[in-house]
Amino acid sequence: MHFFTPAWSKCAKWAFTSLLCASSALVANAQDSNRYKMVPGDSLAISSIDVGVLRDLKELEMIPWEIISAVGKNELGIDPLLIETVDMVSGMPSINGPEFGIVIKTKTDVDIEQLNDKLMSETTRSPKNKEIKIRALNEAPVKVVQTDPKTILVGSEGTLRRMMGNKVPQGKAIELLSASKLPMRSITSLATLRPLAEGALSDAGGMIPAPLIPDLETVIEQLEYIQTGSNLGILGGLSSDLSIKLIGKDADSTKKLFDAINRLRKEGLDLLDQYIQEQMENEKEMPDDVRAAIKQYVARMKSFLEQAEALKLEGNEIALNAQMAYSVPTIGILTGLLLPAVQAAREAARRMQSTNNLRQLGLAILNYESAYRQLPSRAVVDKKGTPLLSWRVTMLPYLEQQELYNEFHQDEPWDSDHNIKLLDRMPALFTRPGFEGPPGHTPYLATYKKGSVWTLAKPRLRDITDGTSNTIAVIEVSDENAVPWTKPDDLDLDAVDAFDFMRDPVSHVLFFDCSVRAFPAYIGAAPGGLDPYVTSNGGEVNPELP
Repeated sequence: MHFFTPAWSKCAKWAFTSLLCASSALVANAQDSNRYKMVPGDSLAISSIDVGVLRDLKELEMIPWEIISAVGKNELGIDPLLIETVDMVSGMPSINGPEFGIVIKTKTDVDIEQLNDKLMSETTRSPKNKEIKIRALNEAPVKVVQTDPKTILVGSEGTLRRMMGNKVPQGKAIELLSASKLPMRSITSLATLRPLAEGALSDAGGMIPAPLIPDLETVIEQLEYIQTGSNLGILGGLSSDLSIKLIGKDADSTKKLFDAINRLRKEGLDLLDQYIQEQMENEKEMPDDVRAAIKQYVARMKSFLEQAEALKLEGNEIALNAQMAYSVPTIGILTGLLLPAVQAAREAARRMQSTNNLRQLGLAILNYESAYRQLPSRAVVDKKGTPLLSWRVTMLPYLEQQELYNEFHQDEPWDSDHNIKLLDRMPALFTRPGFEGPPGHTPYLATYKKGSVWTLAKPRLRDITDGTSNTIAVIEVSDENAVPWTKPDDLDLDAVDAFDFMRDPVSHVLFFDCSVRAFPAYIGAAPGGLDPYVTSNGGEVNPELP
């Protein structure tokens, strides 16, 4: 019996992957002159990790190396702690999918035939070189190739063929990687991406502020590589050794790049500040102290990023200082999350208020039923049966709005010369916080179709044979589908598609028992849509609720 459960198997794979990524925490060993002989220097991106003395690093002494080793051997078949170096490359995707390759060097001999048979196919030999062993990953188009007892290649077939070719291109990218003394280093070729970047800028031109476009074009034209390196950055910032460099074609092009980036930095910060201020203005209900705190943080962020020493020009390289390098990702993350987080909190409060509004409407409906022994009619009608006023007007006395109710002419339509003047006096209960529809409009509509209690002349609770907890009374629609609150206009599911009316991603729904539930918008698009929840005597006693 296999001892490890699927969960343990996932842990093993996670531990092995984590080891490959985390192993950047070393003091770099002397570069092996043959290390990069299988790494194509014209790849889109190349990352190198030195693993050799990882377990001897004091800062990482509490990592469970014994467990990683034991689980790795049990689940993978090879001890992951034998890894000495890792070099990873990625290229432009091909018609076969992503193109990538990994060169793994081990400190002692290993054999890929020891890899877990549950993960890999049977071992085959290269027809050109019988010393080369090949296995394929069972559930992905990935192959594992062993070229010698201490070298394992992993990757897509196209990239592996290039890596094992007789003439693997080297070039400047490999020179830059070899010269770096940081144990985790990577380089990305922007020259490879230049045609795509130019096309993307052209397509997005209308969405980018015009003052930024010339400098963006300069960056795309002059930037050749982005080079990074670190000691322990990915393990919690335990080291100050962090390097980010932008590399141009030559000294002249790099100076143009330097000037363009500085202009973009200034103009971009101004635009970001303007955007955040505009977004906060749209948040009318944001507390003053929160608004003041956001403005204070944005001002502090701008002051930090505007520091002249942020970038340093040296020949054909532009270096981002270490303090800035550590802080910029944090600033970007916080800025990216700042307004969405505030908006999410505001939306949660709005949903709670909307839920409370619907419950109050439900209580008013039941209080009306208690007083008259019947539910309110969907509309106030004249002697000929012509609808005049909405049920929402009928509910006013049960919502502590008797005075407003008395001002309506019950024998006139909602838009008569007299009644139309009352449209702007809609009680706050008939809207929800953040509502962006026209004034005097409500998103709360009675929902009905043939067979619904709302279609009866004198509806009663006992007519809801499906159960009040299973039958919808009112639904919250999207802002664009809101109606004048006094108008006898509601949601007729025999005439319209519920999905077109529901809010995205959810609409709050009031049932006749006063419960309120959040319905995903996709419910309205499903076969039958809201029908099982709307009909009051359709026999769907316990429809499946979201």
